[in-house]
Amino acid sequence: MRKMGYLADKFSRTFTPFGILKNLFRKPMTLQFPYETLPPVEGYRGRHTIDLEKCDGCFVCSMICPNKAIWPVEFKGRKYPQVNLGKCCWCQLCEEYCPNEAIKLTPHAMMVTMDKESAILGLGEEGFVPRHH
Repeated sequence: MRKMGYLADKFSRTFTPFGILKNLFRKPMTLQFPYETLPPVEGYRGRHTIDLEKCDGCFVCSMICPNKAIWPVEFKGRKYPQVNLGKCCWCQLCEEYCPNEAIKLTPHAMMVTMDKESAILGLGEEGFVPRHH
């Protein structure tokens, strides 16, 4: 019974004429996503990027990955890593153990896909991008 009294009291204070006016001119607490976003938190682990000039194809990243989300693929006569974002656990071990600092996790967090194939980051003519078949 006491809880109902508390809720009724909260309700009556919110919907008084002054309560309505106060809330009417208050800045909203929510964001209009996707038009407004918060800046990423420092150290956030987002989408992978690979510096193709630094990558020598040693595949330490592939060997260290606990989920086997990274594997080698051939592109223009050379082997490069390909990353399945659906399998990745964002542990950052690939970045930590890469001897050439070629693979990095960016703060890019907006990753939306409608199929599994486009969750795979691989090399294409445009660079290291989502692969589509």
